[in-house]
Amino acid sequence: MTEPGGTQPDAGPTVSVCMPMARPALEVERSLRSVLAQDLRDFELLIGDETGDAEGLVAALGDPRVSYTRNPTRLGFAANHMALLDRARGRYLTVLHDDDWWDPGYLSRLVSVLDRHDDIGWACCAAVLDRGDGTERERWPTPLRPGRNQDLLDTMLTEEWFMFVGNTVWRRQLWAGPARRWPDLCCGDLQFFLSAAEAGSSLYFLDAELMAWSIHRGQSGAWRGADSGLTVANDVLTFWDGWLRGRPEAQIARTARQRARWHLRRARALVLLGRSAEARGDVARAEALGGRDLEGLRKLRWAAGLPGPLVRGAVALKRAVTEGGGTGRAAPVRSPSSPEEARKV
Repeated sequence: MTEPGGTQPDAGPTVSVCMPMARPALEVERSLRSVLAQDLRDFELLIGDETGDAEGLVAALGDPRVSYTRNPTRLGFAANHMALLDRARGRYLTVLHDDDWWDPGYLSRLVSVLDRHDDIGWACCAAVLDRGDGTERERWPTPLRPGRNQDLLDTMLTEEWFMFVGNTVWRRQLWAGPARRWPDLCCGDLQFFLSAAEAGSSLYFLDAELMAWSIHRGQSGAWRGADSGLTVANDVLTFWDGWLRGRPEAQIARTARQRARWHLRRARALVLLGRSAEARGDVARAEALGGRDLEGLRKLRWAAGLPGPLVRGAVALKRAVTEGGGTGRAAPVRSPSSPEEARKV
């Protein structure tokens, strides 16, 4: 039987590692080398490079397991992921973003879980945040319990996002149907997670820190970037609007807290951009979704009532002070409150 992407499941390696790439070679080298250093050797590494900048690096490494493609036109977050996963030939699939990295035992330990449990569809490990500044790495919170986790859909609807494509290995059979149809949004991978959970696939959580998620100023997210994260917040809310359309009221209700938080993140971005009237609308939507007790709501309601020029001036002053303030030091990068908040765009 031919699998998605037109390949035979028994013709390829144990694992296909997909790396959508868009950063300069100097920034992706650590991620690339962390894949090549895996103690499980039977894998292919598929790279889809949006810029072509890493072509020389890949050639210099000279590893035959690496298949490098420069995208002739920029595909974007969702399409680049889908193109690579459709090319994958492995029995198991996973993704590593080009600024994250793995422990050498990442593949071997998660593949071992799937090999031992035929009824487990996907396996994930604990992740840590790496700010690259020498500080102690912070463990990313998860509601998963060690071992087998079933009935994941309810958890994914009620909990703020807790999984990455970069800390999860799954059977290629999960890459089928709705799981492969990502919307053209920077949070398109939510489609995969929700579809796999809705299909009833059991997940195994390995309580070991094997993946590092890099946090740095080169990212776009819901608290930084030229638009203060407005695009990311718009994308996440657009995703939920589409995914929930026509679904049971119980599912819609379970997502209310998540959506309320994203309305507040969008309100914050709008306040920082001086669009106070629109910000007030998002604060009201967060309240309507039951988010009256959410942290920051009262402050945002107050800030959204201020004149736009006053807010913009205050923000500019704060940034001038925190981003060095004559000391030459940049402000520390704070932790995001969800994977989507620091979405790699």
